[in-house]
Amino acid sequence: MTYLLALIAALIGGGLGLALGVAAGALLAELLGITSFEGAAGYFAVFTGGPIGLLLGGVLGPVLVLRRRGHRGFSAVGGRLALVFAGVIGLAAVAVGAVWMMRPYVNANGPAPELVFEIRLPQGVAPPDTKASAIELQTSKNRMPATIDKIELENGQAIISGRVDLYFRTWQRMLVLTLPDKTDILFDLSLGITPKHTKALVAWQRATYIGEPGKEEARRTTAADQYEIRYRVEWAGEE
Repeated sequence: MTYLLALIAALIGGGLGLALGVAAGALLAELLGITSFEGAAGYFAVFTGGPIGLLLGGVLGPVLVLRRRGHRGFSAVGGRLALVFAGVIGLAAVAVGAVWMMRPYVNANGPAPELVFEIRLPQGVAPPDTKASAIELQTSKNRMPATIDKIELENGQAIISGRVDLYFRTWQRMLVLTLPDKTDILFDLSLGITPKHTKALVAWQRATYIGEPGKEEARRTTAADQYEIRYRVEWAGEE
């Protein structure tokens, strides 16, 4: 319980110390004649008074708790204070990790990776027009129209080649192909929350659902539904 109280005191003391340090830094900047042009006084207050206040508050808070709990010697307080700081660093690491894991974009500092795909239609099924917005990536966070690069015939089956940007980190991604007769072919994509660059296309996979015109719910595909997809993820600059 002592360590928990000391840890809480370190967090509260650090926060209060940071706020008071920034306020004191702002006052000192005014006394020293530091101009506010382009935020110079503000930078001085935040990056000078802030860290000093944070350090003092983060140390004084747990020291007071430890002394009130009967630990008064330098070695007794110092050793326990080190454990408290280790706990603070651990909490900070967990917080940074949580923020990192919750980041919304796949690549916030550069171009979004692309899903490169090929969709193979059953024999006799007419493909969409290459200029039509017939393929769409649907996720829990956005919808993104795909670009159709080309359509080729292979053994009487149309193969649609295209690509689409992967902007958001999410577990749920589905590529939807809308045929000229308004039938929707839905392909569930297994990419992971942050798709990695892959050189080769995965093996052909059957579509997951088919949404037929006039029906409210899409149905699960069967072996008779020969709509297939294969794909890979391409990151800019990766080979």
